[in-house]
Amino acid sequence: MHEASIAVSLIEVACEVMREHGAARASALTVRVGQWSSVVPEALNAAFEACAEDTPLAGAALSIERVPGIGECPQHGPVELELRRGLRCPLCGAATPTLLQGDELELDSLELA
Repeated sequence: MHEASIAVSLIEVACEVMREHGAARASALTVRVGQWSSVVPEALNAAFEACAEDTPLAGAALSIERVPGIGECPQHGPVELELRRGLRCPLCGAATPTLLQGDELELDSLELA
């Protein structure tokens, strides 16, 4: 489960932000996870809870915001992609090799306690 290493990285980033702001603890954080990022939100949530023990983020609420995959169709412009169809336009089936959004994995907000 690579979500555990992602959780550890999120905790490290959050702790760095907390140090920059002189905060000792955080009560909540929001993470943006793209549909095409290969991250399973439920697994990330479980991994975060376990990895946050004995850190300044212990007990912090993790909110995961899902970001849909948007590709650039040569004929239709930006279109929302469906995982089951792959990188193809849902309207015409054309290849949409340019992913405009949907591969995000980023700390969006941190609520300091």
